[in-house]
Amino acid sequence: MKAMDEDDIVTVDAGSFPGNEQRMATLFGLQPQNNSMKYDPKLIYDVGMNNGDDTAYYMWRGFRVRAIEANPELVQNALTRFAREIRTGRLMILNVGIAEEQGSVLPFWICDADSRLSSFDRGLASLNGSCPHHEIRVSCRGFRSILEEFGVPFYMKVDIQGYDYLCVKDLDSQQLPKFISVSDINLLDSLYKLGFNYFKCITQRHYLPLQLPLTVEASRLQRAEWLQQNRNPLIRAFRKLGGRHWIERQFNRIRTRDGWLFPHGSSGPFGDDLPGRWLSYNELSDTYSRFLRLRWQSPRSLLWAPGGILSNPFNIDLHACRA
Repeated sequence: MKAMDEDDIVTVDAGSFPGNEQRMATLFGLQPQNNSMKYDPKLIYDVGMNNGDDTAYYMWRGFRVRAIEANPELVQNALTRFAREIRTGRLMILNVGIAEEQGSVLPFWICDADSRLSSFDRGLASLNGSCPHHEIRVSCRGFRSILEEFGVPFYMKVDIQGYDYLCVKDLDSQQLPKFISVSDINLLDSLYKLGFNYFKCITQRHYLPLQLPLTVEASRLQRAEWLQQNRNPLIRAFRKLGGRHWIERQFNRIRTRDGWLFPHGSSGPFGDDLPGRWLSYNELSDTYSRFLRLRWQSPRSLLWAPGGILSNPFNIDLHACRA
C-alpha cells in the first residue's frame, strides 16, 4: 500500500458534515476542522486584506495571520508577495466574501479607482456613481464558520466596506478577541453589548486618537498640516527653503512604530501600541459628540483629522479591547 502524498490529504470544513455525515467523513479519511472556537493569542484575522500591507505588518510583529479578501486579483498578488509565508504556514488567505448565508455566491463591485472601496454595496464601491467600477461574482462564507474553523484571534481587523457588522454579530460574547477594530463607528453599541470595555477612535491618515485634550502628537501634526496648507507668502517661502522636508518628517514620524513605516492606506498599529488613552463607552460617546461639534464650529482646528464620507466624518477606525 503506497504512502499518502500531500495531494492525497483532503481537509474539509466540519460544517460540511453535520451529524452522521461527519462520521462518514472520518471513515473515508477526511479531516473535519473544528477548533471549538479556541482562543489563539498568536493569531490575527485580517478581514479585508486589500493589498496585504496590514497582513505584512502583523507577520512582522510575529503573529500568524488568516487573511480574508473577496477580490481575486488582490488575492493573486498576495499569493506572490507572501509565497514564503504561505509555505511555512504563517499565512493563510481565504478568497471569499463575508455574507449572511454560508455558501452563497453574490455580486461584488470592484472600485477601479481605489480597491479599498470595493464592496457588495454598489453605491459604496462607486461613491454613489462617481467612480468607475465593475461587477464580479464572489463565493461567500458566514463569519461564524471561519471562527469555528480557525479559532478566536488575539486581534481582529475588520474593514469590509459597509459589512463589518456581519463579523461583529457572529462573535461569541464568551469567547472574544482581546482586541478588535472596525471601520464603522456605528458598531460602538454592538461592541459594548458584546463585552468590550474600552475604546479608541483612531484616524486612518495619521493613526491619532480622537481625544480631548489633544495628544502631543496631534498638536504637532496640527501645526505641520497648517504649515503645509497655508498660502501665506512667508509660509510658502519656508516650504521652498526646506520646510517641506521638515513637514514630511513630521508625517513620517507619526506613521512609524518600532522601525516600521506604515504605508498610506494601511490600518496602522493596534492594541496597546495605539496612541492615546483607552476610553470607557460613555467617555468615547461624549468625546465623539464633542468632535462632531468641533467639525462644524471650528473645522480648521482639526486639520490633523481630515474629514471622510458622511457615515465616517473623521475617517476613523473604531478600536475596542476587553479588560
